Amino acid sequence: MNSWNFVGIIAWIIVIALLIFVVFNIRNRHLKILVGQKKKITWTTILTDLLEIVVIILAVIGLLYNSLFTKVDLTDKSEVAVSYKYDPMIVQTTDDGQGYYVKINKKESSSATDVYQYWLNNSTYTVSSKNATVSDATLPFTVSGLHLDWPMKKIKKMDSKYQFAYVITVQAKYKNNFINGLGLKANRYAMEYRVLRVPARSFINVER
Repeated sequence: MNSWNFVGIIAWIIVIALLIFVVFNIRNRHLKILVGQKKKITWTTILTDLLEIVVIILAVIGLLYNSLFTKVDLTDKSEVAVSYKYDPMIVQTTDDGQGYYVKINKKESSSATDVYQYWLNNSTYTVSSKNATVSDATLPFTVSGLHLDWPMKKIKKMDSKYQFAYVITVQAKYKNNFINGLGLKANRYAMEYRVLRVPARSFINVER
């Protein structure tokens, strides 16, 4: 485990210790009033109890939110490190001799997502449209729903080098810092996305 994530572990230990302390503190305070002083519980005591409970609840919610419910900002260079990898795709042919780079398997697809299949170094790769998109080189380069600073100069070089038939693999990794460590996310992958670059739509084989 990355050492920065011990920040989050220590935070959880502190919160759990505080929870135990609050439970015993409330119990002892009530016993002291009821048994030791032979008095009734007052609103002041109840408000003190509620304040301690609220503090614990807020601490737990804060840790859970930071760990599980925060959305990664891919443009925030202080939060994540984004890397790009470029791999040329291998052309395949249909029974009638038509060449293609990407196959969309409608048998495995659902109404909401497609399943893409492509080939790199004679190996077959399958990816869901939730984590990938097909980019037609006859159109301007756009990737909807993913806010990233795309390295267009590098992409244009790869377009020329691989003749518009390659895969861009984008990986975002949480950096080693206090906030990411508090959320137990330091040095872990936040996201992986692939752009399947094809020369034209005719190089996509839709199999039904």
